[in-house]
Amino acid sequence: MKSTKKLSLSALVAALCVGCLALGSLLSSVSLSMAALAGLFPAAIVILCGSGWALGTYAAAAILGLLLLPVKTPAVWFACFFGHYPVWKALIEAWQTRNGQTALGWLLKLLGFALCAGLLYLAFRSFFTLALPFDLGSAGPILLALGLLAAFAVYDVAFSILIGWFRINVMPKMK
Repeated sequence: MKSTKKLSLSALVAALCVGCLALGSLLSSVSLSMAALAGLFPAAIVILCGSGWALGTYAAAAILGLLLLPVKTPAVWFACFFGHYPVWKALIEAWQTRNGQTALGWLLKLLGFALCAGLLYLAFRSFFTLALPFDLGSAGPILLALGLLAAFAVYDVAFSILIGWFRINVMPKMK
């Protein structure tokens, strides 16, 4: 694919990402879901154009979302995790395929998520100090972290299924 086509496709995908983030900004009940949906689009750029183009798409969408949206929550989620996840997922899974290290690949993904979630917590600690609607006791942080890791694992498997669907159903029609 020529560079002009890659640039056009990347710009279009960045616009789709910002559109999803804007919808999440308007409807606060689905802000996390819209950030996750916006994170799916850079995966197409990873597949069609490569990781470098996907990182550019992510950067453009994250910056535009943080600058333009009235409510920044979906843009923060996208910038901190969902936007760059397709790139490092592709890199880790390519490494897994070459080396046959499935368990270590999963460990790297889980550690990457934990690092992103930890940095997000440190940056926005005051927002996380709000009381939960239920009491988890002293084991609360551990149970919450395990729940988040389980949710991430489900997201990763669903993401892989969608990537497979894209490769089978969409890519042949693009050529």
